[in-house]
Amino acid sequence: MKKWLYLLSGVVIGAVVATSSSAFAAQVKSLVGQKVTGEYTVVVNGKTLSDKGAVIDGRTNAPVRALSDALGADLKVEGKTINITTNESSNLPSGNNVGDSNTPKEIQKSALLNQKSLLEAEIDRLKKSKEYNQEQYEKTQESFPKQVFKQAVDEIDKQLSEKNQELEKLNDQLAALEK
Repeated sequence: MKKWLYLLSGVVIGAVVATSSSAFAAQVKSLVGQKVTGEYTVVVNGKTLSDKGAVIDGRTNAPVRALSDALGADLKVEGKTINITTNESSNLPSGNNVGDSNTPKEIQKSALLNQKSLLEAEIDRLKKSKEYNQEQYEKTQESFPKQVFKQAVDEIDKQLSEKNQELEKLNDQLAALEK
């Protein structure tokens, strides 16, 4: 009788340990082991970085060390925390010559071009996602999955509309800087 009790308690303990670890793992959102679904070229102040940004789980991740180096910021890693600090005076324009690439107008233009590049890449990603969902919608015969794909296409259309409006605003701002 004792052997059965030990066996049963061992099975119960094993089940508790197995389910609690998977429940804990489900709570932790990590990028470790996630699939990279795309890459972006990173441009800082008109200069292309050698490190690329990666799209993981639908989010764009930038190379922090390369960005901080390009911006002249200090980067410190303490445990699992990344601290980036900048010297405010080093980011101020060094001159006001029209040809100087550090004039406020040139800095603003560079920032807008970087935003435009990222926005165009996001629009590209959304178009590809819409195309995929549209194909799945057309292929699927069952009503429930068909609704899911249709909702996804509608949501992507909404996001595309918003992103295109943002792009128009950026183009207007860039045009105003050119004047």
